[in-house]
Amino acid sequence: MIFKPFYRDETGCAAYVFGCGTVGKGAVVDPQERDVEAYVAFARAKGLRISHVIDTHVHADHRSGGRALARLAGAAYCLHRSADVSFPFEPLEDGQELELGNTRIRVLHTPGHTPESVCLVVTDLRRGPEPWFVLTGDTLFVGAVGRPDLPGQARANAGALHDALRTKLLALPDGWRSSPLITAGPHAAQG
Repeated sequence: MIFKPFYRDETGCAAYVFGCGTVGKGAVVDPQERDVEAYVAFARAKGLRISHVIDTHVHADHRSGGRALARLAGAAYCLHRSADVSFPFEPLEDGQELELGNTRIRVLHTPGHTPESVCLVVTDLRRGPEPWFVLTGDTLFVGAVGRPDLPGQARANAGALHDALRTKLLALPDGWRSSPLITAGPHAAQG
């Protein structure tokens, strides 16, 4: 698998470009508007055709480059089906799997930070059938969780976040969950 994080230290945000080098199919997660050309250049240099652009949630901390990148790359722009936006996107469902050659992405709907938040469990079949890492957007950080008070209804959002953490992320196998290869949110570094 090809995998590269793009960090923006001034905002604490990260985007990820990854995919299967064998078939040349890739995805970009949480792209920032000002870095669209950098993602395209990296993918091109690695022989990846960007087929999916995914925002883990509707971002409030940076301008998403998701729609612009999807247009430029001829890719699907994806959000969870519950995203309340006024533009078209490809809806993602909880449990859905996206296939990028030997790379697989399983969608976990993890509402709480925002109602449409998702985490992405990524498997590299060349390494084996077990997941390799999870991209948690703003659901989970190293030592913290995403703020549930941003969209408004803090109490309901906090309850949804608690449930998502317990039933989705903490439900991952113990040995894998404690692996140093988990990338947890944009404030984490890959182990």
